[in-house]
Amino acid sequence: MEKMFVVVNPVSANKSTAKEWPQFDRVLRDSGYEFEAVLTEYPGHATELAGQALKAGYKTIMSVGGDGTMNEVVNGFFENGQPISEDSVLVVFSRGTGCDFIRTLDIKKGIEDLLAILDRKQVKQVDVGRVNFLGTAGKMVTRYFMNVADIGIGAETANRVNKHSKLLKGLLSFALGAVTTIILYKNKDFEVIIDGEAVLSERMNSVIIANGKYFGGGMKVAPEALIDDGVFDIIILGDLSKPELIKSFPLIYDGKHLSHPKLKFYRGSKVKVKSGGKGLIEVDGEIPGSDDAEFEILPKALNILI
Repeated sequence: MEKMFVVVNPVSANKSTAKEWPQFDRVLRDSGYEFEAVLTEYPGHATELAGQALKAGYKTIMSVGGDGTMNEVVNGFFENGQPISEDSVLVVFSRGTGCDFIRTLDIKKGIEDLLAILDRKQVKQVDVGRVNFLGTAGKMVTRYFMNVADIGIGAETANRVNKHSKLLKGLLSFALGAVTTIILYKNKDFEVIIDGEAVLSERMNSVIIANGKYFGGGMKVAPEALIDDGVFDIIILGDLSKPELIKSFPLIYDGKHLSHPKLKFYRGSKVKVKSGGKGLIEVDGEIPGSDDAEFEILPKALNILI
């Protein structure tokens, strides 16, 4: 394999990556892999590093960190709406709290599992989501995502978890954050338009735009989602009461919630969600802004080693 570029988030896995990366570095080099590794220093740095590496001629970019780090790296693969390099490849060494994206592809977290992926050299083309929304600075922003985006209680939960320690394991961290959010969260009036047709305009709990199957530290929110089928799975949680939501959580973790009477399920390649800026947006575990938002699927837009 040609020389790789490795983007390492030292504060991932509750800052344990900073301590463990030198050991991982030695294992990779002892296994014969050549690479340049750079540690991120601030939010958005991973996007800058990945983009610079691709422009410098690197073809294989490795993300070392959580879903948020991976999201930043993936955003570095694109510029002005186009891929920087059509034949570039992403490698994910997941070191985060939730590690939801790798669950869909059945990728494991250990260094031995990473070595097996590198040795196999098996490339899969996967879809990428693109969303335009109102950023935190008050301007429209474009962001790419690999796994799941949502507006509603999931985004509020991720925002709460991100602001506090992730020392607990992913599922427990998100479960505790979700319980707190359920107590405080209020359903909102959303309008949802799928592939140009207005499908709903009513009070809802959440709108979930899924490319992968899992979010929230292991919640199987989109059990039927395929990461290479060219469409989003769209799950709309209706005007659920707090007791109804609490009762539904075990079903969502097991992926058995799609038959709930207050849930609606759709598939589509373009989705608009409007609430007049009342709903936070979550993409791959990060909170970059709020709605109104327009989502679009980019079929098989990225190569990934599995």
